[in-house]
Amino acid sequence: MSGAFGILRRLGSTAKTSFALVGLGTTVYGANEIKKYNDAHPDLPYETSTSKEGQKNVLVLPFHRMKIVEQKKKKFSISSLSSKLSDDDSGVVEVEIKELVDAIHAAAEDPNIVALHGTFGHGFGFNCGGFAHVEEIRNAIRVFNESHRRHFEPQKKIRETGGKDDNANHEKERNARFCNIDAKKKISYAFADTFDHPMDPGNKEYFLASAFSQVHMQTRGNVNLFGVSATNCFLADAFEKYGLTVHVFKHGHFKNAPNSLTETGYTHAHYMNTKAILDSINGTIYSSISQSRALPEVFDNTVWKNIHNYGTMTAENAQEIKFVDHLPRVNPIFDLITMNKEKGEKISETLRKKWDSILKGQNFEGNREISLSKYTEILRERKKWQNRKCQLYQKVKDAASNSTAIGTFLGAVGYQAPYFGWDKEEVDQLLTKFTKEKVAVIHITGGIDNKIAKSVTKAFRQVKKDENFKCMVLRVDSPGGSVTASETILEECKDVGIPVVCSFSNLAASGGYYISAFSDKIFAQKTTVTGSIGVFGIKLDATEAARRHGVHFDSVALGKHAGTYSLFEPLNHSMKTNLSRNMDRIYNYFKKIVSEGRGISLEETEKVAKGRVWTGAQAKDMKLIDDFGGIHHAISYAISNYTSGGLVEVEVFPKPKQYPFIGALDKVSTVAMDDNRMKHLLNEVMEGSVSRFVAPCSVLMCIDERTAMQTIINDACRQACSEE
Repeated sequence: MSGAFGILRRLGSTAKTSFALVGLGTTVYGANEIKKYNDAHPDLPYETSTSKEGQKNVLVLPFHRMKIVEQKKKKFSISSLSSKLSDDDSGVVEVEIKELVDAIHAAAEDPNIVALHGTFGHGFGFNCGGFAHVEEIRNAIRVFNESHRRHFEPQKKIRETGGKDDNANHEKERNARFCNIDAKKKISYAFADTFDHPMDPGNKEYFLASAFSQVHMQTRGNVNLFGVSATNCFLADAFEKYGLTVHVFKHGHFKNAPNSLTETGYTHAHYMNTKAILDSINGTIYSSISQSRALPEVFDNTVWKNIHNYGTMTAENAQEIKFVDHLPRVNPIFDLITMNKEKGEKISETLRKKWDSILKGQNFEGNREISLSKYTEILRERKKWQNRKCQLYQKVKDAASNSTAIGTFLGAVGYQAPYFGWDKEEVDQLLTKFTKEKVAVIHITGGIDNKIAKSVTKAFRQVKKDENFKCMVLRVDSPGGSVTASETILEECKDVGIPVVCSFSNLAASGGYYISAFSDKIFAQKTTVTGSIGVFGIKLDATEAARRHGVHFDSVALGKHAGTYSLFEPLNHSMKTNLSRNMDRIYNYFKKIVSEGRGISLEETEKVAKGRVWTGAQAKDMKLIDDFGGIHHAISYAISNYTSGGLVEVEVFPKPKQYPFIGALDKVSTVAMDDNRMKHLLNEVMEGSVSRFVAPCSVLMCIDERTAMQTIINDACRQACSEE
């Protein structure tokens, strides 16, 4: 019996020692990882660095096969999908607007990205939600073009986005705050076969391309700048022909959405509102092009009107008036990269002479192209890497603080507190910047119905549960929808308990504006379509259509309003009175919401209401929005005003759905990668100063804690039994 107790005592003692050694080993592993990270690169692992010796990268943006969306419904990221497509593949890839702008902002700060290259192809591939998306991308490109300049005051960092603040919409402020530094100016190129998309007279592609430093086009290409247009379908005659009667109840002289059902063409109010919107968008497009292309002052409204009345411009026409810089027969970017990459001086000199006109005055250093998919993958790994460094340091620090033995042991193997072999300056930055604070970005996209309300409400409640969320950014791209669904979102938003900043995308009208009215700050692009503070309801009567086909309906009703929503019950006076009263009530409440939320009187609200639609440029003057800017501007504002300004995490809702097999593949690839790193570390540690026993335990603990524990206990049991 005593022998058995002896075995148990030895087992307990051995297990205790083993657990302590495992703790030490794990701590040493963490410290060794920190040192490895720091030695490899202060910011990046060697697998994801763009700083390989001698490499100067050109980031390629394949706009000719992009579909820009607010949020992808399925978790098919650029890296997981488009990396399987070559750059000359004709397949269209969905790209989130924020993801694309993130990449351009990061490239602006990356010293190893020296140029951007946007490809536009034949003018048929680029697809986006509206001009506001184009504005956001243009602003990011402008940040890249001006990345040789800097702000006087430091910008607060954004852990999720890389910290770039988009100030492209604040000309006077930006010019006052920028100063030239010694960094080399970066270059951006755009190339297209043609800019004459037959379905886009406003030419979003050229509008976007004009933001690049240089615009190149094939000699046989054309440029169409016909002016923005809008087309509406009117069904009144068709409905009358088939015996359908549409009764519309609305409040707002300009609430024109139901006109397509009741009119045969534009009413005066509908026409004037539509023309005012188009004039505003057109003006923004032309002023933006004039600024980015540095056109002379002679390009006033009259000249622009003559340009879009002229019709199709040939490549030579476009070059003559400085819309296009050069007309190469082929895309020059690949020769320019080869020129810098080739070691043979003869080849380089030949290419330099070939493209002398393009290179004149340009210091092009690019010698390697990097795809958007690859660069996005690098950015994703950078974020993981930085977060992991923060967590590793904190764990090692806590272990050393809680145990004198561990602290002494770390010092003995070369990892002295408080920096544990890490660079002092970087640790100090981590200590001052690392924070658990978060900002939530909640997307509200498409028509607002009960399904959207349920999804958004779920996100709001997740945010409320987490005290680390300090602010919420609503990203709205919606034409409106159900009154009750909009009210649900608004009330949940008001109840969330933290400040709310709103970012309007292409469209935030009617219910889309309703849900945003109480935001602490509203940002929009100049071409955003917003407003439409008004309501309408429809009663459809198909009794005449049925009668013409010999079908008759009769009904028994116990009240005057029982047949209100019946397709085969004619409208009576009581129904009409009730529906009109409902519209009055909802409209008055809508105005009250806007008045209270925006801090303006009911009289002022009525002036901007009446169902009228505005562009962002107009809405700012009407106090319906506060400032110009995209999603990054809204996030930056939220962090600057509602957090301590450290490395703030940005969490996006709703979470994208993921196919199970995609998740399984991701997990397998991650485990394989980690396992390879662990084996590499094991070899290094075993050759170093750490004991032979601690090294395997530390590695096993990181791969599978339960397996490591079981192995240690089994070894201890065998050892105890053999001694007995």
